Amino acid sequence: MRVVLLTHVFPRAADDPLGAFLLHLTQGIGARAQVMVVAPHAARLLDHETFGNVQVTRFHYAPDPQETLAYTGVMHEHVARGIGGKIAFARFVGAYVRAALRAVRQFKPQVIHAHWWLPGGFVGALVSRLTSTPLVITTHGTDVEQLRRAAWTKPLARFTFRRASVITCGSNYLREQLLDLGVTDAARLVVSPMPVNPLFAACPHPSRAVISALIPHPFSILTVSRLTKQKRVDTIIDALRLVRAKGIDARLRIVGDGDQRGALEDQVRIARLDAYVEFLGMRPQTELPPLYAECDVFVLSSIREGMGLVIAEALLCGAPVIATNSGGIPDLVRDGETGLVFPERDAHALAAALEKYARAPAFAAQLATNGRALVQARYTPERAADEFLQVYERARRKQ
Repeated sequence: MRVVLLTHVFPRAADDPLGAFLLHLTQGIGARAQVMVVAPHAARLLDHETFGNVQVTRFHYAPDPQETLAYTGVMHEHVARGIGGKIAFARFVGAYVRAALRAVRQFKPQVIHAHWWLPGGFVGALVSRLTSTPLVITTHGTDVEQLRRAAWTKPLARFTFRRASVITCGSNYLREQLLDLGVTDAARLVVSPMPVNPLFAACPHPSRAVISALIPHPFSILTVSRLTKQKRVDTIIDALRLVRAKGIDARLRIVGDGDQRGALEDQVRIARLDAYVEFLGMRPQTELPPLYAECDVFVLSSIREGMGLVIAEALLCGAPVIATNSGGIPDLVRDGETGLVFPERDAHALAAALEKYARAPAFAAQLATNGRALVQARYTPERAADEFLQVYERARRKQ
């Protein structure tokens, strides 16, 4: 089996958190198939490199200083900022098509696997049509949200998805969204989650019930996310204030960066929580396991999260989890079984859940143990590779 994988984000180094799940997926698949990745170039990156058993070729779409559409945030937000962004995107797509077509003609894959329906899926649809190569498209959440916000994207998505033999989604929520939006049919859709980095499976996961009983310490809250409006980290800061008002010595560590960092820092200062909130910025994945393992609770407060892979990382490291009851999160966080959930933007409900964990660490530890078992059974690179190899065979049969 030979596979050309198309993506507009792929790790720039082995420990790069951007698109890290794609590296783990391709390496898992690469153990039993030949994989060539086509991804955009950026300053200081090589045109060709190898990550273990995976070949990566990066295409140029502008002079190095102007290659800023990829690896610098959400691509469609860059494109929406003005005519310059739209011209840059058109140039990007043209270069992407040429690079993908060249890779398919040289590598002669049995399947093209495109991640995110735009731009990768659209490019994959064009190349699939030109070369008669079966196409698989994987959606991840941000691309589905784009369909909700911009009416012009739906006709383009219908054209793109019609060419795909199989469309995979990281969660049941994303599958339901694609059906509700009317851009494809149920027969093409398969729910197949992305894998978690194997390094998290090796993370020590001590019982927080034992630690809390033997060594009293401040109640440590952790979140790992992009600092954007969609992630609603402001809800966690509000909940921290409410929990501290109840006499719980809670502290918050925030890993990540984004355009909302300044606003969040202002919120912390106004609430006089400076001594209890720590902004750690972006961290490579190799630094995350001890952060997960040391916290008393991991919180994800996103609105309509496509999947929430960071939840799986936290659970593998033994962290009890609290997350919003929306998007694809319920696939992982089953209330009262593998974690606790709360409604979007509801700081009071989040504070109540935090208090429950803080006052009952044995309960929190049991839910974390249940969650870890779920992740080990469903979200490993080996399991993901098995599922996608089956998807590829299905796509070949349908062509």
